Amino acid sequence: MMKPLFLAAALCALAACASSPEQAAAKAAAAAPAISTVPAEGLPPQRLAPGECGLFLWSMSAPRQFVFFTKGSSGDALVLIGNKSTSMPMTSAGGDVFGQFLSRMMFEDLASKVKVTVSIEPGKPLEGGQRVGSGNIQFRDAEGWETVLPVTGVRACMPG
Repeated sequence: MMKPLFLAAALCALAACASSPEQAAAKAAAAAPAISTVPAEGLPPQRLAPGECGLFLWSMSAPRQFVFFTKGSSGDALVLIGNKSTSMPMTSAGGDVFGQFLSRMMFEDLASKVKVTVSIEPGKPLEGGQRVGSGNIQFRDAEGWETVLPVTGVRACMPG
Protein backbone atom coordinates (compact mmCIF):
# COMPACT_ATOMS: atom_id res chain seq x y z
CA MET A 1 0.00 0.00 0.00
CA MET A 2 2.89 2.32 0.65
CA LYS A 3 4.26 2.08 -2.93
CA PRO A 4 1.06 3.25 -4.73
CA LEU A 5 0.70 6.16 -2.31
CA PHE A 6 4.35 7.18 -2.85
CA LEU A 7 3.96 6.86 -6.64
CA ALA A 8 0.79 9.01 -6.61
CA ALA A 9 2.54 11.68 -4.55
CA ALA A 10 5.54 11.67 -6.91
CA LEU A 11 3.29 12.02 -9.96
CA CYS A 12 1.42 14.94 -8.35
CA ALA A 13 4.74 16.65 -7.58
CA LEU A 14 5.91 16.23 -11.18
CA ALA A 15 2.63 17.59 -12.52
CA ALA A 16 2.96 20.63 -10.28
CA CYS A 17 6.47 21.29 -11.64
CA ALA A 18 5.44 20.99 -15.29
CA SER A 19 5.09 24.26 -17.14
CA SER A 20 3.27 25.36 -20.23
CA PRO A 21 5.20 26.16 -23.45
CA GLU A 22 4.58 29.85 -22.79
CA GLN A 23 6.10 29.58 -19.31
CA ALA A 24 9.08 27.66 -20.67
CA ALA A 25 9.65 30.31 -23.35
CA ALA A 26 9.41 33.09 -20.75
CA LYS A 27 11.97 31.28 -18.55
CA ALA A 28 14.32 30.83 -21.53
CA ALA A 29 13.98 34.50 -22.49
CA ALA A 30 14.69 35.58 -18.91
CA ALA A 31 17.81 33.41 -18.83
CA ALA A 32 19.09 34.77 -22.18
CA PRO A 33 21.13 37.99 -22.34
CA ALA A 34 18.98 41.11 -22.68
CA ILE A 35 20.74 42.34 -25.83
CA SER A 36 22.45 40.15 -28.39
CA THR A 37 25.60 41.62 -29.90
CA VAL A 38 24.76 40.23 -33.34
CA PRO A 39 21.09 39.63 -34.10
CA ALA A 40 20.06 36.99 -36.64
CA GLU A 41 19.62 39.80 -39.19
CA GLY A 42 23.34 40.65 -39.10
CA LEU A 43 25.01 43.64 -37.50
CA PRO A 44 23.20 45.50 -34.74
CA PRO A 45 21.34 48.70 -35.66
CA GLN A 46 23.58 51.75 -36.09
CA ARG A 47 22.77 55.36 -35.27
CA LEU A 48 24.05 58.54 -36.84
CA ALA A 49 24.33 61.80 -34.93
CA PRO A 50 23.03 64.99 -36.56
CA GLY A 51 25.35 65.89 -39.44
CA GLU A 52 26.98 62.43 -39.61
CA CYS A 53 27.00 60.21 -42.70
CA GLY A 54 27.20 56.45 -42.85
CA LEU A 55 27.60 53.69 -45.41
CA PHE A 56 25.24 50.75 -44.81
CA LEU A 57 25.65 47.53 -46.85
CA TRP A 58 23.50 44.38 -46.96
CA SER A 59 24.26 41.01 -48.53
CA MET A 60 22.31 40.28 -51.70
CA SER A 61 22.16 36.52 -51.12
CA ALA A 62 19.50 34.89 -48.95
CA PRO A 63 19.17 35.41 -46.11
CA ARG A 64 19.84 39.12 -46.60
CA GLN A 65 21.90 40.46 -43.73
CA PHE A 66 23.26 43.83 -42.63
CA VAL A 67 26.98 43.08 -43.12
CA PHE A 68 28.94 46.36 -43.22
CA PHE A 69 28.82 49.84 -41.65
CA THR A 70 31.21 52.76 -41.50
CA LYS A 71 30.83 56.45 -40.71
CA GLY A 72 32.21 59.15 -42.99
CA SER A 73 34.15 60.65 -40.08
CA SER A 74 35.66 57.32 -38.99
CA GLY A 75 38.50 55.22 -40.26
CA ASP A 76 36.91 52.09 -38.80
CA ALA A 77 34.21 49.77 -40.09
CA LEU A 78 31.92 47.28 -38.42
CA VAL A 79 31.91 44.08 -40.49
CA LEU A 80 29.94 40.86 -40.07
CA ILE A 81 32.34 37.94 -40.36
CA GLY A 82 30.58 34.64 -39.85
CA ASN A 83 28.11 35.63 -37.16
CA LYS A 84 30.56 37.91 -35.37
CA SER A 85 30.53 41.69 -35.43
CA THR A 86 34.13 42.79 -36.00
CA SER A 87 35.55 46.32 -35.81
CA MET A 88 38.29 46.88 -38.39
CA PRO A 89 40.55 49.87 -39.06
CA MET A 90 40.84 51.17 -42.63
CA THR A 91 44.22 50.42 -44.17
CA SER A 92 43.76 52.22 -47.51
CA ALA A 93 41.16 53.72 -49.83
CA GLY A 94 40.90 54.79 -53.44
CA GLY A 95 38.63 54.99 -56.42
CA ASP A 96 35.94 57.56 -57.02
CA VAL A 97 34.45 59.93 -54.47
CA PHE A 98 31.11 58.67 -53.15
CA GLY A 99 29.88 61.40 -50.80
CA GLN A 100 32.15 61.23 -47.74
CA PHE A 101 33.50 57.84 -48.86
CA LEU A 102 35.59 56.40 -51.68
CA SER A 103 34.40 53.61 -53.95
CA ARG A 104 37.17 51.21 -52.85
CA MET A 105 38.16 50.77 -49.20
CA MET A 106 40.40 48.23 -47.51
CA PHE A 107 40.20 47.14 -43.86
CA GLU A 108 42.11 44.59 -41.78
CA ASP A 109 41.36 42.80 -38.53
CA LEU A 110 44.81 42.78 -36.93
CA ALA A 111 43.98 39.91 -34.53
CA SER A 112 42.73 37.39 -37.11
CA LYS A 113 44.62 38.85 -40.12
CA VAL A 114 41.38 38.92 -42.13
CA LYS A 115 41.49 41.54 -44.88
CA VAL A 116 38.30 43.08 -46.24
CA THR A 117 38.03 45.03 -49.48
CA VAL A 118 34.80 46.93 -50.17
CA SER A 119 34.13 47.94 -53.78
CA ILE A 120 30.97 49.90 -54.60
CA GLU A 121 29.45 51.63 -57.59
CA PRO A 122 27.29 54.68 -56.90
CA GLY A 123 23.62 54.41 -57.76
CA LYS A 124 20.70 56.84 -57.86
CA PRO A 125 20.63 59.80 -55.48
CA LEU A 126 18.22 59.78 -52.54
CA GLU A 127 17.09 62.58 -50.26
CA GLY A 128 19.98 62.85 -47.80
CA GLY A 129 22.12 60.22 -49.52
CA GLN A 130 22.64 57.88 -52.42
CA ARG A 131 22.01 54.24 -53.27
CA VAL A 132 24.79 51.77 -53.86
CA GLY A 133 24.12 50.60 -57.42
CA SER A 134 26.18 47.43 -56.99
CA GLY A 135 29.12 46.30 -54.96
CA ASN A 136 30.97 43.48 -53.31
CA ILE A 137 32.95 42.73 -50.21
CA GLN A 138 36.01 40.54 -50.63
CA PHE A 139 37.17 38.67 -47.52
CA ARG A 140 40.71 37.22 -47.45
CA ASP A 141 41.71 35.09 -44.47
CA ALA A 142 45.20 34.53 -43.05
CA GLU A 143 45.67 31.41 -45.24
CA GLY A 144 44.85 33.35 -48.42
CA TRP A 145 41.32 31.98 -48.99
CA GLU A 146 39.01 34.55 -50.58
CA THR A 147 35.25 34.92 -50.43
CA VAL A 148 33.35 37.51 -52.45
CA LEU A 149 29.97 38.69 -51.17
CA PRO A 150 27.72 40.75 -53.49
CA VAL A 151 26.21 43.69 -51.60
CA THR A 152 23.76 46.53 -51.99
CA GLY A 153 23.17 49.47 -49.73
CA VAL A 154 22.95 53.17 -49.17
CA ARG A 155 25.07 56.14 -48.19
CA ALA A 156 22.94 58.28 -45.92
CA CYS A 157 23.40 61.44 -43.87
CA MET A 158 21.48 62.56 -40.79
CA PRO A 159 20.26 66.15 -41.21
CA GLY A 160 21.66 68.63 -38.77
